[in-house]
Amino acid sequence: MRPVAESAREPPRTSGDGLRVLQVIQQPGGTGASLSTLHLSIGLAERGMKVRFACPAGTELEEDARSAGLEVDALPFARRGRRHNAALLRDLMARHPVDVVNSHSARDRKALTWLGLTRRLTVPLVVTRRQMPRSFYLENWLSGRVASRVVAVSPAVAEALGRRGIPRQKIAVVPNGLIVARVDRPLSTAEVETWRRRIEWDPNRRTVLIAARRKAQDVVLRALHSVTTPVRLVMAGAGEDAFSHLVAKVPDRHAVVSFNFERDIRPLYELADLALLPTWDEGLSQALLEALALGCPVVASAVPGNAYVLKDGVNGRLLPLDAPERWAQAIDELLGDQNLRGRLGAAGRRTAREDFSLDRTVSGTLAVYRDVLGLPGR
Repeated sequence: MRPVAESAREPPRTSGDGLRVLQVIQQPGGTGASLSTLHLSIGLAERGMKVRFACPAGTELEEDARSAGLEVDALPFARRGRRHNAALLRDLMARHPVDVVNSHSARDRKALTWLGLTRRLTVPLVVTRRQMPRSFYLENWLSGRVASRVVAVSPAVAEALGRRGIPRQKIAVVPNGLIVARVDRPLSTAEVETWRRRIEWDPNRRTVLIAARRKAQDVVLRALHSVTTPVRLVMAGAGEDAFSHLVAKVPDRHAVVSFNFERDIRPLYELADLALLPTWDEGLSQALLEALALGCPVVASAVPGNAYVLKDGVNGRLLPLDAPERWAQAIDELLGDQNLRGRLGAAGRRTAREDFSLDRTVSGTLAVYRDVLGLPGR
């Protein structure tokens, strides 16, 4: 595995020198993967690369990419259409030649792998894997055979890819970067008050936030039976009826609010005393970086992707996921100790902003491109 960009040190800034790259992602927008891909593309364009951005038509991601000034190609990706999607991308690259193509999600990865296997991909392929791999060994092996380089967003993802058929010499670790513009945008009092009303905030309950789609929120819901501090658990993105059978059993001293994914929940962090990330596996979570960057103390499950960012008791808490009583103890301890929350929050803020800057992600990605093209680094 090649540690192209590590959080421990700042890699040298490199220039895009007008290199042409096609960034492809089939996800519609709003996810951590789509946000990371979009802002990486913006950063590469600012470094002098000529970036084309291919994404699904009629989506928030298309709108955001156009607003950012990228050259956008909105494509009608098919859900189960490997050959159809491959033809779309081949035609796009015929009309707009590029030096390298970078895949960021499963559907486009499969299409570009198909082009490579049928000898119709004429430029190097870089595959970025943002989640812990769940695809079959053969599928990974084929992708690894075609790709010039496979970028993993954390050492945990890299190790899992190596076990699942990707040649280790092709793997480069380039961590996700914090999107500062999302966390540092100005907030109005009205925005915060709107969210205060939506979650029915009251001063008699502390606000605990899980900003994630449906993951292992059930562990926290079970832990609430042992949490003595009255809390309002806000599950942002889990769904309106998520875990309803467990929510109904939560003790009356607590309240639970759950809603579908929304594009901007930044004001919620102004109301949160604590952020939680309970998950069975994790690549490198943008939600985790954002919570840390805002100085919100974090409790996360002790899976490798989270442990890459957090050190237990230093800049957050890491707990075994299958121990609800440990989560209850940590929640009570943190909510009852303002100094501890302040210390962990300040350390987490430094970690996110200093060790996981987007600038490092851009530098590491550009270094990968120059490497696969045989160009000298700068």
